[in-house]
Amino acid sequence: MSRLPLLICVLLSAVYPELSARAATIHCVTDEAQLRAALAALGGFASGDHEIRLVRRVYFNGTQQFSTLLGTNVNDLRLSGGWDSGCTAQVLDARATAIDAQGLSAVLSIGRNSAIVGATPLISISNLTLRNGTAANAPVGLHVYNGFGSIEVDDVIVHGHRATASSYLGGTAITLDSTRHDIRLRNALVYDNEGVFIAGTWALVDVLFTSMALNPDRQFAVTNTTIDAGTGAQDFALRLQSDGHFDLFNNVIRGEARFDMTITGAGAATAPRIRRVFNHMPIPVSNGVPVVDLETGNSTADPQLDPASFEPLPGSPVVNTGLGNPPGGQSTTDVYGRPRLAFTYIDRGAVEAQTYVPTVRVFGDGFE
Repeated sequence: MSRLPLLICVLLSAVYPELSARAATIHCVTDEAQLRAALAALGGFASGDHEIRLVRRVYFNGTQQFSTLLGTNVNDLRLSGGWDSGCTAQVLDARATAIDAQGLSAVLSIGRNSAIVGATPLISISNLTLRNGTAANAPVGLHVYNGFGSIEVDDVIVHGHRATASSYLGGTAITLDSTRHDIRLRNALVYDNEGVFIAGTWALVDVLFTSMALNPDRQFAVTNTTIDAGTGAQDFALRLQSDGHFDLFNNVIRGEARFDMTITGAGAATAPRIRRVFNHMPIPVSNGVPVVDLETGNSTADPQLDPASFEPLPGSPVVNTGLGNPPGGQSTTDVYGRPRLAFTYIDRGAVEAQTYVPTVRVFGDGFE
């Protein structure tokens, strides 16, 4: 057999390294002890890319949060749920795998302080339910800090979290902190989370994007996400606190949204640039004067969602009115693993309606 094809592949991999996929170390997790062991290994002497695959079941925290601070030599880390017993086949439904703190602890925290020379390692969390976390201080549900790389959170359900007397302005449900690179939150369903900030009279935010460094070139994208912070005037849903560019596309948000130009301890921030397209959300509150690059197709009308499943009800204005291929990309499924494009156009929010009465969609803004 000729060795020429193999030689060509080797040469192409040398010239175009992206053609040669890096093999990741896979941790197949079936119980709580294995999950803690896998996270502990990543904080030790592990190196290279790693993937933690959670078999479909409920994992209970007990009184101790699942957490790790990644070691110096760990590159990309992906943690996902929905796997079969051998971790070879995955069901795409965030309900299939849950981490449940039962009101006894915070839930999941993954951080990185160390840098790999020339690398921008990824932390990815996907296809999970995180629920019922309780702690004095936020963050309580999901906390991801990546000092030298990007963060991607896809297809997660985060609910039932309580920060009882927080001294810190974290996100009760989700806190994503990337010092230098991009953050993406996509297909997330966030509801029934409450946080109390002891230094003020207002509630903590459900979802916080933040940073402690200046980098105006990065991109923070929130797409096809549903955040329900309740109906009270003091309920906070989303806070985007940093420099850089914020893209909010196809979201359904109940509760205050805030853009904040200040970064505690990092000096003067670069004015954030914002694009808001096809969202159902209140008018955002701004601390400062952010630069609005694009503002179109947004609505403050009632999105008309089922109170249990958050699926759009018949006649909901979010059905068939989303933008295809938004920044950060479009998932092929919704948070329940059902087709994201069920009809002519995608819906807004994390849950795609699977039945509806067709209506004529008219944009008139060039976003077909």
